Amino acid sequence: MYAVQTLLNKIQNSKSIDFGDLFNETLDVFKKVWVQGLLLQLFSLIIMLPFIIVFYVPYISLMIESSTNQSMDYTEFNETLFEGFGLYMVLAYLAIFVLSIASSLLYLGFYKIVKDMDRGNPFVVSDFFYFFKSPLLGKSVGVLLAYTGISILAALLCFFPLVYAVIPLMFMLPVFAYNSDLSISEIIKVAFALGNKKWSITFLILMLNIILFYVVTIVTCGLGGLFISSFLYLPQYIIYKKIIGFDTPESVPQTIV
Repeated sequence: MYAVQTLLNKIQNSKSIDFGDLFNETLDVFKKVWVQGLLLQLFSLIIMLPFIIVFYVPYISLMIESSTNQSMDYTEFNETLFEGFGLYMVLAYLAIFVLSIASSLLYLGFYKIVKDMDRGNPFVVSDFFYFFKSPLLGKSVGVLLAYTGISILAALLCFFPLVYAVIPLMFMLPVFAYNSDLSISEIIKVAFALGNKKWSITFLILMLNIILFYVVTIVTCGLGGLFISSFLYLPQYIIYKKIIGFDTPESVPQTIV
């Protein structure tokens, strides 16, 4: 682990990254971890699917009712929905939000797995749940809430701030995964410094990967998306490795104050 100023110095003094090298190295790492990427998607689906189904229960009930009552228009449908299931839907939204955080914790574990496997270490399934453990859990949730808050703020400021913020936000998970001793404010600072420094190449590789992802998903009728979705998260790892690196061993997680 590094002190925050060391991280910032490495970012500030970093050299440019070749786009072709970045894509090729991302592909090389993907070949090592595609099975783990598939497991990540399956774990996320297992966590989210039951609650998504429960969330749509009111809609399904009212759709059945409206199909037998042809006089119910769209406005009446919405009024009936919120009158009959208002509290239920609020609780469902809260449950989905909590579970989305749990899913994001899996992605933090995935970044740990990517680093370990890229360095030749064996895969350990329990590493997916590494950030569910105390004392990391509290800070992990704090980082994810900060991520959500910044995203909402950028969205409220309209389109262009959101487009800008997306790139630095993409680095928050790997920065935290590899520097869990930093404070939340320091993690944000480092992520934005790295995102600002490598904004253009990160945006270009993101656009290319999204296009490839949708092409594969469409061609395979959605099935291929499960296998290659983790590819979207690997350029951030490669950029982090090239700019900051892993020169020193990770420290034991400290209790969060």
